[in-house]
Amino acid sequence: MNSFENGENFDREGSRSNPMDDKIVSKGKNALDSLHENMVKEKEKDLNLKISDIYGVDYDEAVEIHINYHNLRIKRMIDKSESLVRMKSFIDNNFDLKNLSAQVALGQITENTCMDILIGVMKNQKETKIKDRYINFYS
Repeated sequence: MNSFENGENFDREGSRSNPMDDKIVSKGKNALDSLHENMVKEKEKDLNLKISDIYGVDYDEAVEIHINYHNLRIKRMIDKSESLVRMKSFIDNNFDLKNLSAQVALGQITENTCMDILIGVMKNQKETKIKDRYINFYS
């Protein structure tokens, strides 16, 4: 029996380790957050392949994960917006946030553009109600 077989000269701290073994692969929201750091919208759709690799899923499921990630981020942005949080039930009932999230995941628009769209529609909705009130009053 040589010294390696009985473990006498095996020093784990001193042995050369593969640098990839030391790298911890994050698979949660943090992994998606790190992929999105300094991301421009044109490169957004390219993340689907990286998400597929990280999670070990096929491309279609990676796209779904990516869309859900942006859907949750948009909902959090709505919750933080003073003007939109009051209209949250209206937004949930009348908007397809999943579709907006898909557009973000495909690099067609940004999350901030989604917020601008929602705020613009909400302002138009308020103006329409005010005009309707006067039309109904004088009709």
